[in-house]
Amino acid sequence: MKINFKELFLIPNILSILRLILLLPLCYLILYKFETQKSVIIFIMILMYITDLSDGYIARKFNQISETGKILDPLADKISIIILSILIFIKGLLPLWFLIIVIFRDVLILIFGLRLEKKTGKVLMSNYPGKIAVLGIGIVLLLNLLQISVITEFIPYFYYIILILIIYSSYLYYKRYKQTIGEIMDGNH
Repeated sequence: MKINFKELFLIPNILSILRLILLLPLCYLILYKFETQKSVIIFIMILMYITDLSDGYIARKFNQISETGKILDPLADKISIIILSILIFIKGLLPLWFLIIVIFRDVLILIFGLRLEKKTGKVLMSNYPGKIAVLGIGIVLLLNLLQISVITEFIPYFYYIILILIIYSSYLYYKRYKQTIGEIMDGNH
């Protein structure tokens, strides 16, 4: 995995780095100031999601798609989702089975991504069902933090909808992985 340091200064990559930096105050606030700083926690989470939406849009709109960004953006997403899921689980607001599925999904995608990059030099970009699954995970994490009684009773249904999205997007990712490996293997014969 090669990071081009010049590409780190492209706006989309700066936004991905900012997302990781925002994790620091967010972790502190969730662990130590949860009851008194909920509005700040929610603001930071929304800001992180805006950076996630913006980096891809800016990269495409201003032709700033980079190999570094293809690695940095999904890595920032995975780190953010895993850390937030663990923190919200620690607060007793997320079931263990859902936490395990979220971590398992991201670790698998990371392993397959690293294997693909090592074998082919290619990095698979996220698929849209995967982006929707990550959005769904983010919404569930946010709803669990908000603890609005009217919404809280529906959260278990959201878990199952997201589980379906995770399975579907993981299947599509694996299919693209196999196809990309197959193309490389066919090209070597």
